[in-house]
Amino acid sequence: MARFALALVVGAVQAQHAVLGAGGHGVLHQSELNDGPPPTKDHAAYARWMVAELTWGVMSTTSTQESIKGTAFGNPVSIADGGTGNPYMCVSPLDASIIDLQVDPKFSLTLSANQLSTPKTKALCQEGSFGDPENPPCARLVLSGTFKNLTATDEFDAAKAALNATHPAMAGWGCFSADGGGDHGFFLAKLDVAQAWLINMFGGAAVISASDYFGA
Repeated sequence: MARFALALVVGAVQAQHAVLGAGGHGVLHQSELNDGPPPTKDHAAYARWMVAELTWGVMSTTSTQESIKGTAFGNPVSIADGGTGNPYMCVSPLDASIIDLQVDPKFSLTLSANQLSTPKTKALCQEGSFGDPENPPCARLVLSGTFKNLTATDEFDAAKAALNATHPAMAGWGCFSADGGGDHGFFLAKLDVAQAWLINMFGGAAVISASDYFGA
């Protein structure tokens, strides 16, 4: 069993490197995603790969709810990045997290490779004699930064295209209307990434600057 577990780890760290777009805010294409994750030691590229592959995460804000004011508040949110590294989302001003962000626009977005369904991630992430969501090779990523409303910005169309491709149900919510989304006022936004924090192997976390993250 120990030899089998070791083989799983070795297989994960030898996964083929996905070639990312060159320079600046490089774009990761679907054909490149099929190659699997980058090497575990290429932390910035690995973080970019996770954001491109995963479709939802947990956004953590500082709560303004009177009963838990000042406490961290986590809330699932659907995301897509269109290969840019920018986590785009469609949100409503009625949502508790968005109410929090009107007071303090800083928040974090947490992602876990446990969301993936490949044989390797299942072996590393699913509960068992070796795998677990808290197992370091089951990669986890926390992006931190500030909230940005993309209404009437040059980035609106990129966010719309990314989210429509991954979350088409959002069209029915009014997310992709340039002048606001229905009774709940849905609008497009993003996390303006300032830092990435990644654990994808034993040995502790890697802290990745925004410039390294977007340069991957």
